Amino acid sequence: MPENKNPQVEENTTTPPTKDEVILFFQEQIDVKKVQFELQELNTKLAVARAEELKALSFIAQLTNPQPQGGEYEGGTPHTITEEDMELNPELKEQGLNVGDEVLIPSQEKPKDKRSLKKK
Repeated sequence: MPENKNPQVEENTTTPPTKDEVILFFQEQIDVKKVQFELQELNTKLAVARAEELKALSFIAQLTNPQPQGGEYEGGTPHTITEEDMELNPELKEQGLNVGDEVLIPSQEKPKDKRSLKKK
């Protein structure tokens, strides 16, 4: 009849690793970490190169298609006509405009020089 062994009590049948085995294990870990470090450096350089590429593409796009500052175009701000615009401005329909058409809303004139106003 087999003896009933208590699963909670196990005999320690493994021997502790030798000094050389521990050193070999740590040396392998060092090699792995060196490769991970090199990979991280390459990933960082790649990310910087991509960011510089996007920056250059953005610069080229601005040179080839300049936009006035503040989102305004020459003569006004672009706007897409909505149903509400048509209801509030019946003259738009008379001008042949429809919902979804792109128009330029004229800019308001700004004073050229604020210093012209003086206290007396």
